[in-house]
Amino acid sequence: MTQKTIYVLMGDGELQEGQNWEAIMFAAGKKVDNLIAIIDLNGKQIDGSTDDVLPMGSLKDKFIAFGWQVYEIENGNSISLLIKRIELAKSYLGSKKPIVLLMKTEMGNGVDFMMHTHAWHGKAPNDEQLSVALNQNRETLGDY
Repeated sequence: MTQKTIYVLMGDGELQEGQNWEAIMFAAGKKVDNLIAIIDLNGKQIDGSTDDVLPMGSLKDKFIAFGWQVYEIENGNSISLLIKRIELAKSYLGSKKPIVLLMKTEMGNGVDFMMHTHAWHGKAPNDEQLSVALNQNRETLGDY
């Protein structure tokens, strides 16, 4: 039977919740090695900065201590770089460790009024703001 790859996407604010760490500990303890977790590290959550709400220290160190294989992506907003890192991570499947990609990102990347603030977390833009955001983001991303 061929084992399928499982992908999990989480945010850094989400990792302030205990049940996530139970699952992280379980995956490493049971040597779940068909799992790739992708963590969006933008330092923001709905209530503000993750450091202001609940500082977590080094997520890299925590995942290593829990027994995960860790890869960092300095520019997590780069789709092409993310795809390359996922391909790299897939080459380590079956190594008796779950894998995590820590993506350092900017929330609202490429949209001047959305960057550097948590205010757009869970908030939809109006039609005019959406038009501006889509045009700015196209300029930033291009065809990646």
